[in-house]
Amino acid sequence: MKNTLNIYFFLLSLFSFSSCNGQGTIDSLEFQKGYPKIQHNALEQLRSFPSPRYKTNNDFMRLFNWISPHYMAGKGQKDVPLEKSLNDAVLLQEELCLNWNYMIVLPNPSSLKDETSINNPKIPYRRYIDFANAHPEIPLTLTTFWVQSNPKLFGIDQKGPNVSRQDHPESYYIADKNKTMKWKKISYVAPDSLFIKDGMIVRKNIEVILKELKRPIDIINENGEEPPNVFDRSILENDPELVKDKNALKIADWDDYIAIKKTKIRTLYSSQFMSHPQLKNTLFTAYAVEGGPVNRFDWHFSKTTCSKIKGNYYSTPDFYPRTPDNWKNWKGAWHGWKWINDGRKVEIKDGDKFFSPFVAAGWHFNPEKDMRPAQWLGLLKCLGTVGAEFYYAGYFNLKAPFSLPENYVWQAAMPAYAQAITTHYPDVFFSGNVLFDNNKEPIITYPNSEEDVLVTIRKHDTKEKYIIATTVQPSSNTERAPLEKDIVIAIANEKIKLTSRRQGSVYVYDKSVSPAIVYQLDKWHQYEHPSRWRKDWICEAEVCDSSSSPSNQFIHSEFKKQDQITDLTKFVSYVELSSSDYVIYNLSERDVEQTNGKTFLHLLVKNKDKAQLTITGVTENSVITIAPHDSWTWIKQEITVQKGVKNLKIESKNGAILLDKIILSDNNDAHSVEKDY
Repeated sequence: MKNTLNIYFFLLSLFSFSSCNGQGTIDSLEFQKGYPKIQHNALEQLRSFPSPRYKTNNDFMRLFNWISPHYMAGKGQKDVPLEKSLNDAVLLQEELCLNWNYMIVLPNPSSLKDETSINNPKIPYRRYIDFANAHPEIPLTLTTFWVQSNPKLFGIDQKGPNVSRQDHPESYYIADKNKTMKWKKISYVAPDSLFIKDGMIVRKNIEVILKELKRPIDIINENGEEPPNVFDRSILENDPELVKDKNALKIADWDDYIAIKKTKIRTLYSSQFMSHPQLKNTLFTAYAVEGGPVNRFDWHFSKTTCSKIKGNYYSTPDFYPRTPDNWKNWKGAWHGWKWINDGRKVEIKDGDKFFSPFVAAGWHFNPEKDMRPAQWLGLLKCLGTVGAEFYYAGYFNLKAPFSLPENYVWQAAMPAYAQAITTHYPDVFFSGNVLFDNNKEPIITYPNSEEDVLVTIRKHDTKEKYIIATTVQPSSNTERAPLEKDIVIAIANEKIKLTSRRQGSVYVYDKSVSPAIVYQLDKWHQYEHPSRWRKDWICEAEVCDSSSSPSNQFIHSEFKKQDQITDLTKFVSYVELSSSDYVIYNLSERDVEQTNGKTFLHLLVKNKDKAQLTITGVTENSVITIAPHDSWTWIKQEITVQKGVKNLKIESKNGAILLDKIILSDNNDAHSVEKDY
């Protein structure tokens, strides 16, 4: 099967490249159907993508959307009327919140003076608020941007906020005796009143919203790109007022000093609006509060700028590699994996196991320069393994002509696909951590046998249960890079061989039971653009949402050890159902609506004796009688799909049966569905 799969991928790659103009061209399968022509707008595409498969009733935070729904709906595009962009912006909010696990987002309120400004017919603010009021069960977020606040809205004759004004007395700015500063930067010892007044302006903006809301705001996220920044020690030491203040506070280290002062400044600002009675249960977070290696304030102090989430401080690094070749390191402001690697080490050593990164795969007008979906998805899964509970998904429309949303809407889907996989290992996520080396240093990037493969590992705190996430990373969109590789890693004196794919491969390796079990959580994910993913619902039986028994009691695995290596490249895992045992799989309506005509349920089974299964949820009490099979065999049953289906329950009515895979399809031939799986 493995050799067949490799041949298939090789031929598919040749076809994709030869369909373009020779060697060194893009793989068209990594772009939406019809590219470069536009067949479907952003909303239509998002509605057509396969649903992410979140574990039912999970406790993970929802995703935070920094991708403007209005731009995604066509704002600024010459062929999109304003009214259509406004209507579609709300529909995109609904789609992301109802089907992709996003929180509702209200954009920066700096232009809001009163109810009239909320009702401005050229912006969708009123429609967003109405949607938020209609869905109090979905968390609500608000973004703020300090440097964009506008005091003139409220009768203050002042251009811009105090924090960025250039007309304060000279003593309010960092002194620059070396003449290296290109413009004035507010000082760490500027009067507190400046920052308090700025916060009061934002409070007034937010009060306009609070008067219209019938439900709470759950999170306020500040953009956080305001002065004073991190300065070289040579500049700080040449400012006598800073030296005087540092000495008075008896702080020996300059890094500690500026982190403490910056945290105070930010708190002076944010506390003005966060103290509002209607925000008493609202969390405050800020962009780029993290343990990054350069130009970041010391994490130990700066993290207190933000609220604790579930009793923990969550860092907010920016993971913006932008181009395929930047995945491993970083270039200037565009941070690849090494930035995460270095920052996470600092944060974890300070006791902070979880984080919530800002993520964007690129925002070039030409999408062929941005990372493609599979490469990006693989990286996001690795972020989850090293502690990312949720993501701030971003995209930047900086100036006209704006990027076509049809070319980047997939970036809203990938964080959901990645997070959905993470929800299937909540025990290891919340009660686990990355591994540590002999020097008690956190291992963020786990060593493996290949230079172009990233591996991350998370282990349960008290059990020998591991999550292994790995991805093959290309260095350009035009190279004929492999879609998968077999790699070797070493865990606890055991060498393990497993398969890494471009779109990521996430494995559960549980050695707390004997014999050990292994299964893959994301096998159904594909490398192509999500508009090209299969419409059939195909699932590994062991990746269920609930069952009659704990997973380690009914999941079994078969794999070999050869030449002192545990070979997991050809493992087979399955569930064993005895009489009255059951497994349940959560389904969205889209999982079954995408089939046409007849619907078939295919099961890959093996059983020694005659058995019966009862199928409910997707269909009404269908009973399948299964004759004995000594080897794995596909059986099928035509079913009538019930409206409003929420799950698929498979229960053993009598007898024992082994179940490997499940397919829902309008194709009556399971082999043809599985051939490219």
